[in-house]
Amino acid sequence: MKFYHIKDDFIAFLHQFDSKVSDNKNESRPYVGVVLEVAGIKYYAPFSSPKPKHKKMKNGKDFRKINNGIYGAINFNNMIPVVDTVLIEIDIANIADIKYRRLLQNQYNYIRADESAILRTAENLRNMIFKNEKDISEHDKIIKQRCCNLPLLEKKYCEYKK
Repeated sequence: MKFYHIKDDFIAFLHQFDSKVSDNKNESRPYVGVVLEVAGIKYYAPFSSPKPKHKKMKNGKDFRKINNGIYGAINFNNMIPVVDTVLIEIDIANIADIKYRRLLQNQYNYIRADESAILRTAENLRNMIFKNEKDISEHDKIIKQRCCNLPLLEKKYCEYKK
């Protein structure tokens, strides 16, 4: 499992169809995330930097803490389909900011150990998002509302691939 940034033009492309697609913060500190394959499609799941609130939060259907929140979290609600050409691999060893490099190393080590649970979370969330509204609970409807529109984004991602 590797860490990636996503090219701004791809983020902008998807954002025009779904406003929940998070901006890349003008490349000042672009999002860092992992790529997971779900249903034959590569998905980028971005991280959230560590915040005090993460330690109090519980893992959920669209959120997973990294080492109990000490190293941040994975925001599955912001998960988007990606093509290889928009991925920018992060070389952690070449990060100049020592404190940031250490955080990325710690995130990487923890995520490698939690890989199967992370993939399961992504699969379960995608499956739930693709279900008809009448077939999911009220709680899942709320979760679905805060997630990116994966059915639409997958169609647009296929157009982008061509």
